[in-house]
Amino acid sequence: MALPKDPRQKMINIMYLVLTALLALNVSAEILNAFKVVEFSLSGSNNVLNESNKSIYSNFEEMLKDPKTSEKAAIWKPKADQIRVLADDVYNKIEGYKLGLKEESDLDKSTGVFKEDDIEAPTRYFTNKGFGPALYQALGEFKVKLLAIDNDMAKQVGSKLPLNLDIPKSNAGNTLTGDKVTDWVNSYFHMTPTIAALTILSKLQNDVKNSENIAAAFCANQVGSVKLVLDKFEPLVGTSSNYLMPGEEMIVTAGLGAFNSNVKPVVTIDGRSISVNASGVAESKFSVGAAGTKSMNVTVSFIDPNTGENRTVSKKVNYTVGVPSGVAASADKMNVLYIGVDNPLTITAGAGSEKVSAQFSAGTITKAGGSKYIVKPAAGSYGDQTVTILVDGKSVGKVGFRVKQLPNPTAYVGNLRPGTVPSASFKAMGGIIAKLEDSEFDAPFEVVSYRVGALSSDIPDYAPVDNKGPRWAGPAANLINKLKPGALVAITDITVKGPDGRTRVLPSGLSYNLK
Repeated sequence: MALPKDPRQKMINIMYLVLTALLALNVSAEILNAFKVVEFSLSGSNNVLNESNKSIYSNFEEMLKDPKTSEKAAIWKPKADQIRVLADDVYNKIEGYKLGLKEESDLDKSTGVFKEDDIEAPTRYFTNKGFGPALYQALGEFKVKLLAIDNDMAKQVGSKLPLNLDIPKSNAGNTLTGDKVTDWVNSYFHMTPTIAALTILSKLQNDVKNSENIAAAFCANQVGSVKLVLDKFEPLVGTSSNYLMPGEEMIVTAGLGAFNSNVKPVVTIDGRSISVNASGVAESKFSVGAAGTKSMNVTVSFIDPNTGENRTVSKKVNYTVGVPSGVAASADKMNVLYIGVDNPLTITAGAGSEKVSAQFSAGTITKAGGSKYIVKPAAGSYGDQTVTILVDGKSVGKVGFRVKQLPNPTAYVGNLRPGTVPSASFKAMGGIIAKLEDSEFDAPFEVVSYRVGALSSDIPDYAPVDNKGPRWAGPAANLINKLKPGALVAITDITVKGPDGRTRVLPSGLSYNLK
């Protein structure tokens, strides 16, 4: 951007650029790890699709040999072979882009290590060096050429192909240039960490393999079935996405990799039974929650038609719920929210603070000014809770927080720590207090009651007495007033009431030697 002539404004603009760069560089280890989890999941899914595609092409060879199907197979096998060539070509191109991006991110070929958090390398590689538009063109040509192989196939499966070159919506208010290719490249690779860009490339490879599978299966279905012995059954579990934004819908599809009309699986997801359709496939839809790396357990049970045995196979499906760019909520004092006290938060959403508001799932949240908020969890709201961030009244993201009770306070007689203390100082304190030690919160605790007992030369029997309130009174005051140097004093069963209204007994008491 052009710098203004006014020195003060020039300095402000320079500071803005520096701060923006620092924010862009602040990519946490948790986010990088989340992309690694997604990358691993996609690689596994691609391997499953490769095996499925190999099975389809192998089945064509069997259909060519069978007199009942050889005539039709001779028509449809060449079309399936075209599909395979197109898919392999674009898949390998993307693999080349992945290697090129790693090299752009200082790849050490001897160790395979590269800068996973480099946010400039994807921009240089896909925008400045032009590989982004080339990738977009290759994907577009693949889809067009694939559907051009057969008109009936284009009509029946064209809308089912997962490869989508639409520009993803931005919740952060990013502006578009109007050029579809440029906006598509910027949306996926501009200032994106290298590991995230690699994950996006793996997702595109997954879309290519999925499209190949759908098209090749269509060709095989036009020939008709051949007698095939099903000697292996594996559950196929798929999700609509491995990386979602808060509030987006997750679709889980589960079934058997090989089955006939007499083999219907029983599918459960995290213990919930999911109904199966006529094809033996179960589909579950649900809205994902707050940001973070998550997983679900999918179990598929079935009867093996070849052996008659009951079989059950479980799969763990990992996915990540991301935080929209520019949306963040962070606790100012601790990494948790405490019940009964004012917890300060800083909330940003890529928009002016006057447009931003927030909601809290288990208590109140109020704006303190600018980007500052105060959250007060309600009594009993333990565990994971959610802060929903809104811009102009519309949700743009959710951030999860752990809600806990305040820790136990530490009790003292006045300002005296347990141990050996002067007798006169001990008596002058007049009672006990309870406060949080080494805490960012000024959370007052009220002393409700306790027991006081003593042993000395003139008090041979330990007989503790009860005391109500923080100051000693009645029998407790009488006992303490007659103590002399050499006495041993014990204060136990200290009961306090916190700012959340909850009463608790402290796990340890106090002991003093008077001198």
